[in-house]
Amino acid sequence: MYVFQREITQWVDSNKFMVHVPANARALPLAELSKRVKVEKEGRISNIQIAQHANEAWTFGLSTIDKEAKPELETEGPNAGKPKIKEKTTSYLVDPYTGNIQGDAKTPTTEFFATVLQMHRWLLMEHDLGGVITGTAAFMMLFLTISGLILWFPAKIKSWKNSHFWKQGFKIKTDGSWKRLNFDMHKALGFYAFVFVTIMAITGPYFAFDWYKKNFSGALGTVPLNKNNTLESKLLTASQKPLDLNAIVANVNKIYPYSGSVKLALPKDSIGSIAVQKAASGFITSAAIDRVTLDQYSGEVLKLDRYADKTTGEKIVASVKFIHTGELFGTFSKIIYFIAALIATSLPVTGFFIWLNKRKSAKGKPTRHAVPANVNARTSFPKRPKPNSQPA
Repeated sequence: MYVFQREITQWVDSNKFMVHVPANARALPLAELSKRVKVEKEGRISNIQIAQHANEAWTFGLSTIDKEAKPELETEGPNAGKPKIKEKTTSYLVDPYTGNIQGDAKTPTTEFFATVLQMHRWLLMEHDLGGVITGTAAFMMLFLTISGLILWFPAKIKSWKNSHFWKQGFKIKTDGSWKRLNFDMHKALGFYAFVFVTIMAITGPYFAFDWYKKNFSGALGTVPLNKNNTLESKLLTASQKPLDLNAIVANVNKIYPYSGSVKLALPKDSIGSIAVQKAASGFITSAAIDRVTLDQYSGEVLKLDRYADKTTGEKIVASVKFIHTGELFGTFSKIIYFIAALIATSLPVTGFFIWLNKRKSAKGKPTRHAVPANVNARTSFPKRPKPNSQPA
């Protein structure tokens, strides 16, 4: 269900997420759009997401002080011992052509899918406990897929040369009994979904266990992705002003010259830098994220994190979420994952009926009793003595 949450949300709440594209299709400057949001809602613009498609609204994240948060003290840095300032961010959808704020990005649909995610990852429980349960369930699913594949393969090597023997594992006999239909559905559909369900099972514990995340990354020769932005901009004079955001976006598009959505994480203070992410979407398009960190005054590249330059292991770790959800290759891979997830949902049902039918068959068989030593096992009669050939 969660695979198509973005598409479903945009369709259900199209009045907020979609915009009318005018004839000239020229967006207002980011500075003007940001000013309108700050004036109407009051707060600090912490992030901006520029949509890839012209008919999609842009998202502006507005951060305000969270007065309901529990008070905590800073433990490091020059502010150690002082109350920690906690912020909460509210995202607003804005028409980039008119500057009209179309509403809060949180809708009943987004809240529904947030609940779906809570169910999937934590079973609506406390995160530590729920994560252990779902992570363990992923290990169990991995065991079932591997053991199921072993049972699927022919038992005898000699039979591998018989093509008819192999065909039975790929097709479903629809004109047989319901027991045969159930067995073939479990066997054939399970084989077709094996690769994708196994990938889901392998990547699932990555989000549940820190030890698994570290070992998973270590096995691929890398470390978990660190998204913290600690690079500083060079403030030369006290009166120096940040570079125009449109110029920042232009620099990013020069570095990554392809059509995609751009997300800007703006600095909290005068020495922070701007962290930018760019990614493309489409029917068959890599959802890999390119990153770059820029000086907020000069636009100078402080750090370049190009996805194409990563090793295979680094690519897998950087895209593990997309690999788990099926978003890695756009809508095409999401459709495949959707079908594979439906099959995975059916496997416990068909597997249960296979077990139930075998249990009933075992109960219906007569019990074999021990046969006495002087009783022929075939006839269950005592052995007759050989006839005497001598006359009486």
